[in-house]
Amino acid sequence: MSDYDLIVIGGGEAGISAALRATRLGARVLIVNREAELGGGCVRTGTLPSKILGNAAHFLENLKKGKRYGVPVVENARADYKTILDSRHKTTMCELGVLTTLLRKNAIATLTGMGSFKSPREIEVRLPDGTMRLLEAPKTIIATGSRPMALPGLPFDGQVVLSADELTAMDVVPARLIIVGAGVIGCELAFIFRSLGSEVVIVEKAERALLGLDHDVAALITRELKKRGIRLVLKTGLERVERTTGAPARAVLEGVETIECDRIIVGIGRLPNTDGLGLAAAGITPGPRGEIQVDDRMQTPVAAIYAAGDVLARFMLSSMAVVEARVAAENAMGLDVKMDYSCAPWGIYTDPEVGSVGVTEEWARAGGGDLVIGECGYNDLVRSCLDAHVTGFFKLIFDGATHKLIGAHVAGPDATEIIHFAALAIKMGARVEDIRDMVYNHPTVSEGFGKAAADALNKLEQRTSS
Repeated sequence: MSDYDLIVIGGGEAGISAALRATRLGARVLIVNREAELGGGCVRTGTLPSKILGNAAHFLENLKKGKRYGVPVVENARADYKTILDSRHKTTMCELGVLTTLLRKNAIATLTGMGSFKSPREIEVRLPDGTMRLLEAPKTIIATGSRPMALPGLPFDGQVVLSADELTAMDVVPARLIIVGAGVIGCELAFIFRSLGSEVVIVEKAERALLGLDHDVAALITRELKKRGIRLVLKTGLERVERTTGAPARAVLEGVETIECDRIIVGIGRLPNTDGLGLAAAGITPGPRGEIQVDDRMQTPVAAIYAAGDVLARFMLSSMAVVEARVAAENAMGLDVKMDYSCAPWGIYTDPEVGSVGVTEEWARAGGGDLVIGECGYNDLVRSCLDAHVTGFFKLIFDGATHKLIGAHVAGPDATEIIHFAALAIKMGARVEDIRDMVYNHPTVSEGFGKAAADALNKLEQRTSS
């Protein structure tokens, strides 16, 4: 008989979520984590730490609006990067303490080491001192997360070429910063470091920024990048970096130009952490990026093994990982639960923020759907005018036949907070009439949902009358 009912490989947000849910269902759980500290990228290098930088950047931007209310403004105010990093460290340590207490209260065992399958039910762990320990459990959940993807032939060096996980390697805000990749990570960091004082250039091989997001969202963020003095170079990649002692680095773009810079941050995506897991011994064949493939119950082709989070290479969001892990744990413990991505929201912490859920207009039209789109600008909202935040819009996508909400995209202040309203509306099958007829507090930003729904309903009524 094994000592544990479930072994979770990986102690990040997904692994901890899985362990907590399984424990509450009566399982004896062990978390095997590569590092001594739990929390994974979300707590230590990604989601949480980046928000500290974002808060500092937003605070500086809001300072500029003080004159509107008669508040004296400090011209050319700058933030001290080291102080920001100290705040980031304190926040991280606080969260790590919370997680440690949570695991202790729920009697979840942890083991530091590298886990590798010897069979579907056996896991060998290499401990920090080099010794090996063989574990056995009837069920396993893989939640080993991901790592930043490097450019071919241009590895991260911790000095000039950095990943988005290595921002603590800098002790000052770089005067000249190049960001490779105009995806979510690249655009978020561009706004942050521009506010902190960097001259920023984004290099992107695709034809537009934020590829895959709704085109109206991408267009607005692109305009805001330009307004903030952030240069966006499209259809171009970084060919090489030239370095001379005592001189700035020189980034050579593909057949275009050479740009002097102090730092280069590469944000072109992430790769699943599946190397060294011994997946072949478990009977699992990873996908082309090394990802683990699962069904909607988070179960791999091997019945006893489940997976969740970045290791799936699907959405790579901590919010999604937590729910995927909960679904995996529930099914591992004998329940029958399916993962529903149709109402899972996205939050993008650019300036302005972006919140999205459901289908994009392009995706829906490609499927031949009958759509009705309702829109409302932030400049139509009293609250936004009061706050002097009028850049942004609400875009609601309804099915023309059923009138149900199938997609929502909000770009503007508080978008990542209020998008949950639309996510719940999609989950509950809300119709355009339901959203329009809601009573909204006034003045609020959320009134944009009602106004956008009213716009869509007007369009539907015009169809009927014509």
